[in-house]
Amino acid sequence: MRKINFLILFVTFSISAQIELKIDSITSTDINPKKRKFDINYHISNLTNKEISFFLIPNSLIANSASSLTLFPVYKIFQNGIFEDVDGPFYERTFKEQEDVEDLNDSDKRKKLIEEITKKYTLEYQDIIENYKKNGGKSTDEMWIFKNQKLLQNIVIIKPNETKNFIIQTNWDKKRYYKIDDNEYYLNEKDKFEIELCLYLDKSNRKNSLSSEEFLKINNDENFIQGTFTSNKIEINFKE
Repeated sequence: MRKINFLILFVTFSISAQIELKIDSITSTDINPKKRKFDINYHISNLTNKEISFFLIPNSLIANSASSLTLFPVYKIFQNGIFEDVDGPFYERTFKEQEDVEDLNDSDKRKKLIEEITKKYTLEYQDIIENYKKNGGKSTDEMWIFKNQKLLQNIVIIKPNETKNFIIQTNWDKKRYYKIDDNEYYLNEKDKFEIELCLYLDKSNRKNSLSSEEFLKINNDENFIQGTFTSNKIEINFKE
């Protein structure tokens, strides 16, 4: 039993020693009485002498409770030192212009902006399909092609002993009460809140979004890493 426990500890340490994930700073600005913007600055350092790769969308985030097979950094909120597994108060951005749409109160302008964004991403979708076919892609399933190409676009490469800096911009609508199923959660302004980031890097469960050749190549590449990596905790401002 001791040998098994030591082996688990050794494997866990070996994986975590590959990269350092650290939140460097968090700044906040009240945009209006109902919205506070946060800039979460963090870095990922390659602690090895080999180039490493992994799947990640580094500039957005998602709550731990909704993080199954995610490509986003995952956040956890601690209230007075206790982890609260709630889906909020931050949410991932599905497209870059999402905040612009949310901030528009004029219905006509909002409608026009949505039409422009829809047109933009429709053209992007068509270009991805066309380029895939031009480059000799074999699949005829356009939705699979799109997912496949977007996944391959979200490979982060970090050179030996290199550090890459990232920023996540996210908003809080100043809502304090949350109810998820039977669980209630309240952001009390008098409490201390901290945030932690986790990377759930995964390659072995991406088979459905990769060709058999891509999947085999990535899974056999020891420098294409997977594993769970956790950052430091840093205080975050939910005060009035």
